[in-house]
Formats: sequence, structure tokens, C-alpha cells
Amino acid sequence: MSSAGQQKGQNTVTKIRRVRKHNIDPARYRFYRRAIRIALLGNVTLAAVKGGTAWFSGSTAVMATAVDSLTDLVYTLFMAWGLRLSQQPADETHPQGHARIEPVISAVIGLMMGLAGLEVIKRAMAQLLGEPASFEWGWPAAVLIGSGLVKAIMYLLVRRLGQAARSPAICASARDNLSDVFSSAAALIGVLAANWLHPLADPIAGIIVALWIFRNVLDILLENVGYLTGRAAEPALLEQIQTAARAVEGVRGVHQIIADYVGPRLRVDMHVNVEAEIPFCAAHAIEDAVQSAVEALDEVDQAFVHLEPVPTPGELSKKIGNHEPGNPGGG
Repeated sequence: MSSAGQQKGQNTVTKIRRVRKHNIDPARYRFYRRAIRIALLGNVTLAAVKGGTAWFSGSTAVMATAVDSLTDLVYTLFMAWGLRLSQQPADETHPQGHARIEPVISAVIGLMMGLAGLEVIKRAMAQLLGEPASFEWGWPAAVLIGSGLVKAIMYLLVRRLGQAARSPAICASARDNLSDVFSSAAALIGVLAANWLHPLADPIAGIIVALWIFRNVLDILLENVGYLTGRAAEPALLEQIQTAARAVEGVRGVHQIIADYVGPRLRVDMHVNVEAEIPFCAAHAIEDAVQSAVEALDEVDQAFVHLEPVPTPGELSKKIGNHEPGNPGGG
């Protein structure tokens, strides 16, 4: 072939794709939107009702919880922005997509929960050092009780959506709602116990709630740091991946599965054995089928499949011999 013909052939080569083809799951996106709507509606309503009640009643307890609701509203807006960004398609700057931002959002929510726990500790220490606990019955009490009930409902709804969407950020938001429920309950129980049993009951209840909040903060941070640093998949999930691959017609074995979290879902690198004599097109079809079967699992975002021929008896014996204990050639 002439140099001109070679140049023409080179010019017709398909352009290399540098951005992943990534379809957004519409069902997951709907779960995100519902959770955000619930969080926004609940926190806006609570902040407005608590703020108005505190303004007219002068209740410091209600004012403190109103500030907490405003803080919840701020992080909800941040969560809405982050989840929306996480669902954007891949582009030149993020060729694998934007899903990895979600664990960052979850970690921020965890840190804000930690700040709330520190505030609870601060109030409890002030009471232990002599500042009396104050509480007003009537509307202020009703607002706090109602707030706890609303947060309990928000927790149940948001947790269900977070589990359905497999979203660490939404699940972290649900835990924050639950911490608000316990904080409100502890405030009411603590004040009642302080009035009827002992003055130290209120700050002690606050410290117990703060410790519970810190434990949840630690769980959230550890979980999402694992998502960001490539935590390995659980053994049961590895078994599901192997089962899905072996179910594909033409697969003769699976001898490597490396699965780690890249964001909230798994990236899987696996080696699959097929017959050595099959045509290339058939082998490629098996590879595609294995990839599709593994990526169909809820926890898996992306699978990379490497095909290898089934080892002959001689090759298998050699491999086994190389891996025997004490064999200097083993590796």
C-alpha cells in the first residue's frame, strides 16, 4: 500500500472516546428528589414555626432548636446541590461521572452532626457548672414535642428513600433526623427529671444524647471514608459477583475478582476463563455478557472483564506446583 493510502486509512480511524457512556438511573434520581423535597419542606416548616414561637414566647429552648432547624436547612440545600451534581453525566473533566461527590456530602453532614453534638455538650456543661435549666410549658412545649414527631416521620421516610436509592448522603440525612428526635426527647425528659428527681438529670441526659450523636458521626465518617479510599466489597457480595459471572453461557471459571468502592458503588476487575478454541467474536460476546450480568447487581457501578483460556492439565499442574508452600518458585 502506498504512503497516501496508509495516510487515508489512518484518517478514517474512529475517534477515541475519552468520556464514559453513563446512563443516569431515573428511579434513583426520583428517590433523590423525593428525599430532598421531604427534607426541605420539613426543615423550612420547623424553622418557621419554631422561630415564630420563640419570637412571641421568648423561649430560649425553642429559639435554640429553631437555630438547629436553620442549620439543617442549610445542609439540606447543600445536599440538594451535591446530589444534583452527582447525577450529572460524565464529561471531559470527570470522565467517569460525578458520583464520587456523594460520600463527600455525607461526610459534611456527619461533621455538621458532630457540631450539633458539641453544642449539646456545651449546654450540658453550662448546666453542670451552675446555669439553671429553663423550660416553658404551653406552646413552647407543644412545639418541641411536635418537632420531635415531625423529625421522627422525616427519619422514617428519608431512611426508606435512602435505602432504596443506596445513597449514603440520604442515609446520613436520615440519621441526622433521628439524632434530632433523640435530642428533643432528651431535652423534655431531662427537664422533667430535673424538676422532679434531681437537677443534674437534665445535663446528664444531654451528655448521653451527645455521645450517641458522636457514635453516629463516627459511623458516617468511617463508612464514607471507606467509599472514598477504595474499601473492599463484603465477601457475600463477592460471591454474588462470582455467581453472576458463572451463570453466563461459555464461562468455564472465574479466578480473579477485585472489587472496591469508587464512590458509593463498586468497581469490579475480574478474570474469567473461556475455551481457548472459540472464535474471537464469541469470546467478545461472552465478555460483554459477563460485564452486563455483573453490572446488573445493585452495588456494582462498573465491571472490567479480562478473558483467559482455560488452562490445560499441564499448565494447571504447573500453577499448583508453583504455589505449593516452601516452593521457591511460588509467587
